Amino acid sequence: MNKQHIRIRDYVEGKLSAEASREAEAHLLDCSRCRQAVEELQQRRTAGRKGGGPGRILSRFIGGLLRGELIIVDPLLERLRLVRPFGPPKAATSDEPLRVLRPIVLSGVSRLWRFIGRFGLVLSLTAGVLLLPRPEGLSAAGQRGLAAFVFTAGVLALEPVSLPIAALMVPVALVALRVADTSQAFETFSRPVVFLILASLFLAEALRKHGLTRRLALLAIVASGGGTGALLLGLMSISALFSMWVGNTATAAMLIPVALTISREVSDRDEAADLLTLLALGIAYSASLGGMVTILGAAANAVASGFLSKIMPWTFLDWLKYGLPAFVVIFPLTWLLLFKLMPVAITRLDVSPARGQVRDMGPMNRVEREILIMLVVTACLWIGGPFLEASLGLPPTLFSAALVAVMAVCYLAIREIIDWEDLKGISWGIFLIIGAGLSLGEALVRSGATDWFALLIAPLVTGSSLFISLILLVTVSALLTNLLNNTTIAAVFVPVLITLAADQPALNPLMLVLPVTLATTFGYSLPSASGRMALLAATGIVPRGTMLRCGLVITLASSLALAVLFYLLAGIGWFG
Repeated sequence: MNKQHIRIRDYVEGKLSAEASREAEAHLLDCSRCRQAVEELQQRRTAGRKGGGPGRILSRFIGGLLRGELIIVDPLLERLRLVRPFGPPKAATSDEPLRVLRPIVLSGVSRLWRFIGRFGLVLSLTAGVLLLPRPEGLSAAGQRGLAAFVFTAGVLALEPVSLPIAALMVPVALVALRVADTSQAFETFSRPVVFLILASLFLAEALRKHGLTRRLALLAIVASGGGTGALLLGLMSISALFSMWVGNTATAAMLIPVALTISREVSDRDEAADLLTLLALGIAYSASLGGMVTILGAAANAVASGFLSKIMPWTFLDWLKYGLPAFVVIFPLTWLLLFKLMPVAITRLDVSPARGQVRDMGPMNRVEREILIMLVVTACLWIGGPFLEASLGLPPTLFSAALVAVMAVCYLAIREIIDWEDLKGISWGIFLIIGAGLSLGEALVRSGATDWFALLIAPLVTGSSLFISLILLVTVSALLTNLLNNTTIAAVFVPVLITLAADQPALNPLMLVLPVTLATTFGYSLPSASGRMALLAATGIVPRGTMLRCGLVITLASSLALAVLFYLLAGIGWFG
C-alpha cells in the first residue's frame, strides 16, 4: 500500500479494512495525487446527493464519461439503484497472471439486483427492436435477426452474468427469436478456429508455468540498460511477440505483474505511479497489436477467418500476409505516441535488481528449451503446413492451424510439461465467446439482416473513393469496439462486407474485411473495450481520464495509419 496508490473509491466508501484504512491514511499524507483524487470523488458524491432527478443523473453520467471516469454502464445503473458496485480484484504478484473472464462473485441480494437490472435492460432493448415499425427493405426474419444482434451486443456489453455465461445465452436467444434452430445455433462452437484459440491459451499457460514470459521480460529490462524509452520498447516487444501466438489478453495478464514489480523499485510514489501507467498501457496496447499478426491473436480474427474460409481458401499464412505489415507500421507509431503522451520524470532505472533475478534464475533449463523449440516448430507448421501436405501426399488439413495447435498441446501433456490441473485455470470462456460470435453472424446471414445492412452502407463504399471508405469504416470499427465486444463487431461487419463485395466485381472482400477486423484492435479508451483495458481499470493501475485521453489519440492515429496502409496495399496489387 505504501508503494502503490490507494483504491480511491474503496477508501471514500469505507470498504477498506481497519488496517488498510490506516495504511491508506498514511499514504495520503505523502501522496498529493491520491489526496486530490479523494477530494474530487468526495465532491462528486456530495454533489450527487444534492440533485437526484433523471436529467441530473444523465448529465453527471455523460460528464463522467467524457472525463474518462466511468465504465459505460455500471455507474448509471448504480445511481438508478439497479445494481450495487463491487470492488476491484486483487492484483497479481510478478509470478502470477492477472486472471480474466472469471465470474464475478457477489452476495445473494447484490447478485440478484445485478442480474435483474442488467438483463432486464437487455430484454427491453431487444423487445424494443421487435416492436418498432419494420424499416423499409427489412423482412420480418431480418427484424428478428436485428433483435438478435441487439441482444448479443447488450448481453456481452452489460454482462448480467459473467461473460462466458452471457455468451452462452446467445444461442438460446437465436432459437427463441427463430433465426436459428438448435443445431444451427451450436454448430459454430465446434469450428476449427475455436479450438485454435483455445489451444493457444494452453500454450500460454505452459509459458507462464515454467517462467519463460518472466525470463524474457527480465532480459528485455536488462537489455534496455534502464532507459525509460528502451524499457518501454522492450516490454512492448515481448508483449507483442507472445500475443501473436498465445492470445493478447492472456499475454497482458502475464506481463502486467512484471510492470508492477518494476514500479516498486522507484522510491517516489508519484513517479512510480506514472511509470507503472506508462508500462501497463504499453503492455496492453502492444498485446492488442501483436494479436493483429495471426489468426489466433484475437477472437475477432478467429471470427473473420471463419467467414472468409467459407468463400475462399484461407490459411494461417494468408492472414499473416496482411496482419504483419499492419503490425510493422502501427507498432512503432504506438510506441512513439505513448511515450510522448505519457512523459515520466524518470529517464533511467537501475536494472541491477533485474540482472540479479536473471542471474538467480540461472541458464535456461531443459524444459524451457523444449517449450521454445516446440513453439518454433508449431509456428513453422502453421505457416508451411499446407505446402508439406501437398509435397508429401499427406491427408488434406492434417497440418491445418487448429490441428497443429492441438498436437502441440498434446505433446506438452505427453511430456508432462503441462497437465490438466494447469489447464483448469485458463480462460475457457473464450471458447463460448467466439462460438457465440460466429453463431450470431450466421444467423444474420440466414435472416437477411446482413443484406439489409449491406444496402445501408453500400453508398459509403460505392459512392466514395476506396480511401475515404477505408477511413470511415476503420474509424467506426475502432470506436465501436470501445462499447461493444469486438467479436460481436466482427460477427456483424464481416458478413455484411462480404455480401457488399460480392455485388462489386472490382472489389476484393479482403480490402474491407481485414482492415475493419484489425481495427477492433484499437479499443484503448474505455474499460469495456477489451479484457486488457478491463484488467487495467479493475486493478486501478491506469486512471480513467488517462485511459480515455491516450486511448482516443492513439486509436484515431492508428485508424488513419491502418486505412492508409490498406489503401497503398490495394494500389500495389497486394490483394491479387
